[in-house]
This record gives sequence, structure tokens and C-alpha cells, in this order.
Amino acid sequence: MNDDIALPKAPEGFVPRALDDLSVESLRVYATELEVEAERVKEEIGRKSDYKASADAMFRK
Repeated sequence: MNDDIALPKAPEGFVPRALDDLSVESLRVYATELEVEAERVKEEIGRKSDYKASADAMFRK
């Protein structure tokens, strides 16, 4: 790992896993789990954005 690269801070409550001891297959599984979670977060952002847009439109009438 390159120590010169500044990584963003993890969100509060998120505890990143230690990766050094994971096998390649375990890393792939973990990456898939993170991708699934990221997609779930994006869907929630979309729902909340749609809800906010609907509320904003209602109050502009």
C-alpha cells in the first residue's frame, strides 16, 4: 500500500476490515458485499431525492 496517498475518513460507525490477512477469494467476497451495500445506499439516496423533489414541487404550487 502506498502511504503517500491520503485516504478519506470512514463515515462514523463504519469499521473497515483489516485486509492483510484475507485471501484473494475472501477479498472478492468482501468487495462484492461492499458493492451490494453501496447499491443499497444509492437506491436510498434516490428514494429520498424523489421524495424531496415531490415535496418541493407541492409547496411551489
